[in-house]
Amino acid sequence: MNLNQLYYFKELADQKKYTAAAKSLYISQPTLSVSIKQLENELHCKLFKQNGRFVQLTSYGRIFYDTVVKSLDALEYGKRKIQQKVSQDHGNIHVAGIPTAIGILLPKITKMYQQESNVSPHFIYHDNPSFQICEGIKNGWYDIGICSYVPEFSEFTYIPLYNEEIIAIVSKNNNLAKINEISPEELQGETIITYSKKIQIGKDITDALLASASDLNITNRLHDELAIAGQVLTNNIVGVVAKTIYLSGFDIHQIKLDLPKDTRQVYLVYDPNQDFSPETINFIDFIKSNKKEIQSIVDNI
Repeated sequence: MNLNQLYYFKELADQKKYTAAAKSLYISQPTLSVSIKQLENELHCKLFKQNGRFVQLTSYGRIFYDTVVKSLDALEYGKRKIQQKVSQDHGNIHVAGIPTAIGILLPKITKMYQQESNVSPHFIYHDNPSFQICEGIKNGWYDIGICSYVPEFSEFTYIPLYNEEIIAIVSKNNNLAKINEISPEELQGETIITYSKKIQIGKDITDALLASASDLNITNRLHDELAIAGQVLTNNIVGVVAKTIYLSGFDIHQIKLDLPKDTRQVYLVYDPNQDFSPETINFIDFIKSNKKEIQSIVDNI
């Protein structure tokens, strides 16, 4: 039994077709068939049975599949840990951030750090939504993240870092363009569009709006300020978004929205059980001690 056979077995079990599995593995179908046959001979049992044009696991195959998946997952985890250690030993810090943090904020933070520190690690930025950032931290792809709180990763350390102001946006032809401040209750009767509830900011904004006015007409289907602002201009509706630099390219009117200041809370996130390089530890400590300066940067972007 060898490692390739385990990968081949798992792929065939997942694809359920020899042709599809062979294509995914970049091998020929006969090579896959021979490999599976050899594995079955070694285990003295049938792992697959034919079901029309497809194959499915036998009872022996299902037992073996569970073991193979756990084994391959453990191997992949070990590979990622080694890759992370190698990267750290080369002075790299992998920082994942939500899109609004990656563009301007993170470069400013790292520049501040490099000016004040006597070490100069190489920062590698990764742009992702909050859930994928936390998933990447768990898998060892990233050292730290700047993102929303993600309940599925509650074992992580979340340090409140900064708030993004939540505002209403309308076209300059909209009746609401005459005002500069509004409450959620005053948006009753309006068609409101905000972020998808599949991402944390969409959940947080929707919950905050409905906590003030439970009968608001809210559409949750977009993932960023660019798409929401486009819909606002096209359909003359009200958008509720984080006040970010992405809005600067649109001819829209921004309205201060009366929501709790921490509706959009962004955190410094990391796994406390992770083995960090000294450079990463120093950078985390630097961020923790400069939260006021970071909030000031955000407010002035």
